Amino acid sequence: MIKFTCQPPHVRSNKISAGITILQQRDNEYLNEFGVQIGHEMAIVNARVLPAPAISYHPASKEPVITPREGAWNLRDKMVAQGVSIRSWSVVAFGSEADYPVGAIQKFITLLVQTCEECGVFIQNRQPPISYANPFGNVEKTLIDAYMVAGNSFQERPQIIVCVLPNTGVPLYAEIKRVSDTVIGIATQCIQAKHMFAAKRQYCANVCLKMNVKLGGMNSFLSNAQLPFVSERPTIVFGADVTHPAPGSASNQSIAALVGSMDAQCSRYAAAIRVQKGRQEVIQDLASMVVELLKTFYQTCGAKPERIIFFRDGISEGQFSDVLRAEVEAIRNACTTLEIGYRPAVTFVVVQKRHHARFFPIRKEDSDRSGNVLPGTVIESGITHPSEFDFYLCSHPGLQGTSKPTHYHVLHDENRFNPDSLQELTYRLCYLYCRATRSVSVCPPAYYAHLVAARARFHATGEGWFEGGTSEWAPGINSVASSIAGSSMAGGGVGVLPPGANGSGIAALSASIAGISLGSG
Repeated sequence: MIKFTCQPPHVRSNKISAGITILQQRDNEYLNEFGVQIGHEMAIVNARVLPAPAISYHPASKEPVITPREGAWNLRDKMVAQGVSIRSWSVVAFGSEADYPVGAIQKFITLLVQTCEECGVFIQNRQPPISYANPFGNVEKTLIDAYMVAGNSFQERPQIIVCVLPNTGVPLYAEIKRVSDTVIGIATQCIQAKHMFAAKRQYCANVCLKMNVKLGGMNSFLSNAQLPFVSERPTIVFGADVTHPAPGSASNQSIAALVGSMDAQCSRYAAAIRVQKGRQEVIQDLASMVVELLKTFYQTCGAKPERIIFFRDGISEGQFSDVLRAEVEAIRNACTTLEIGYRPAVTFVVVQKRHHARFFPIRKEDSDRSGNVLPGTVIESGITHPSEFDFYLCSHPGLQGTSKPTHYHVLHDENRFNPDSLQELTYRLCYLYCRATRSVSVCPPAYYAHLVAARARFHATGEGWFEGGTSEWAPGINSVASSIAGSSMAGGGVGVLPPGANGSGIAALSASIAGISLGSG
């Protein structure tokens, strides 16, 4: 399936052209009757390639600043910008000792510790306690036991539990995240057993990046000069998304997620989540979510945002007017709730990936190794809206298949962006996705919002746990604690479940955005 759909650009281009011929529009008597002719050649549009930003790491690195080539770079000779110190942790292998010999786990831990220290993440205790558990057993008891063992071993509250998983199945992973986020209040890092047995430094470096941000560190950043709009005046960058239950699911609820940047580098984010009526794209309780994040921003930065950029994912063109009207008004109401007369300038941008536009470079020198357009390619004429402010941006390097650009459509702009400034800001943000050393295809605020909404579904024991619930409990899910990305409930504690919930439900969700992962830790 993947091989069939992931066709190289030149193959896809040829198939599209062949498809036009198959349709035989030239011989269509109805089109001819109306004098309509459809060209057999693709439209040729002008594009430009934005320069890649310079990414900064710790000044003590051998290479503290790097300008990526073709949207990717590596961690060689680099230390993370702000590394954490791990003092108390443990390892849980979900399987038997016969499946995962102690020697193999210790070998992996040794390589992981060495790699972390090379990257600027210091692990003081190199021999964490190792325990084994039945992957089909009581995951909650297993993690609580691992938490207690680590605390007793190091006489300090554990910071993270590393879990070795036998497969990529969702149920075990989902239960681990539910327990760690809502019951214990500790970060977890999941790794697959196959990667543990064949551990490489590159893999360990990727794990290190995720562990660092989960515990409050910062991997990399862009200088203030490269993000002038955000750094000159207090500015918060929001990302929002709504996920709906899958077809045939027992659940009839949608989950709305909102994330907001908490520093001038746009590297740390806080989150808020609400559960709302299914299949509704407008975020119903957006005003209170915005209030939460504006308060967190003020507590973190000591200033009120003077400007707001709102990246909204997941809406179609037919929903533009409804979402714009309802959500911009909700943002305004949130600001007025905090202080009468408080009116920051708002820019509302819709992020769309579900479209059928594809771009093929005409000249070989304008393509990357995979034959796709270069990262940073912007198309703002020819196929865009004739009067509104929109553009296509291909911000990521193609790995396989034909790259799909992201369509950004500005629906409301009080910050008076010109096309250059918004395109550059959006593209540079794509280099700040904290879990990868490459630019991503969607700006991180929207990306993180999607991950938060997906994680929220794990926080229930069973997809349809809230279906048919009482009206008292359903709104109660609204109280979602949000911590700055990477702190992972650092102040911690056990989430308190509502009466009668029988151990299921979202008790206290601390969204460590950077640590959220779908299936890979």
